[in-house]
Amino acid sequence: LFQIAISLFSMHGFLLCTFIGIMNYGHVFREGTFIIVGISPLVSFLPKSLSLMITRIVMVLSPMIWTLIPAMSTLQLLTLSRKFHWSVSKQLLISFLFPCFCSTIVATTVEELVPSVSFEKILIRITGEVYEMDGDFITVGGTMRYPQLNHDRTLVFFAVFYAIVPYAFTYAALGILMYQIRNRLSLGGAEISERTKTMQRAFFVMQLLQSVLPLVILSSPFSVFLYGVFTQSDLGLSALWFTCFLWVCPSVQAIVQLRYVRQAAKNKSAQPTIRLVSL
Repeated sequence: LFQIAISLFSMHGFLLCTFIGIMNYGHVFREGTFIIVGISPLVSFLPKSLSLMITRIVMVLSPMIWTLIPAMSTLQLLTLSRKFHWSVSKQLLISFLFPCFCSTIVATTVEELVPSVSFEKILIRITGEVYEMDGDFITVGGTMRYPQLNHDRTLVFFAVFYAIVPYAFTYAALGILMYQIRNRLSLGGAEISERTKTMQRAFFVMQLLQSVLPLVILSSPFSVFLYGVFTQSDLGLSALWFTCFLWVCPSVQAIVQLRYVRQAAKNKSAQPTIRLVSL
């Protein structure tokens, strides 16, 4: 069961890294405008609609760096709660309800950054000035200064429902789940074997690291994003700090997962093998 969950988690990381490899993304904060810039040699050959579709997918996958973590915690809590005797498919369905809920909110919010024709010209101009380039790139973004050019849409709605709400919901859910799991693991008695309890504790530590590390790593870009949105500051190339911290997070989570998988394999191989010999 946990192998399926970890496989799904790994698949998310693989998809995110694949799309980032196809279209490398940077971020710009200038003139009260937040811009996501897709830069790739393929931009010249890909239809604009396909480039925008790839950008939408990346924007939906990115918050799942943290919104997927409660699925693992829910799965572990269900496993430790002996009163539930549900099938594997039902446990997985319940565990991934929260990420699906958050992804639905994010997916509907992403459309806020698809610019109008008039506003897209502003995005292209600002990006060219900041990066000093005239090459092919794809831009999406939102603004606080030019809402009249973008169907009267501002960045506030995007900031709240793309970043603040999923982020707050995720860590509130994680706090509750982690507390419940810790209580289950600290219970005495013979509910679970010592070996199982050891593996469950290792899985709990993995989730704890996967929860805390993104919180630490993403606190800087998250703060920079909110600062740029609400102060309308011109960050120039210093916005690359935002980009670097954002894209390093999947690698850190992958390392944490790899650590747990290696530990689990090591513990399994260390088990004594009992052979029955018939006389």
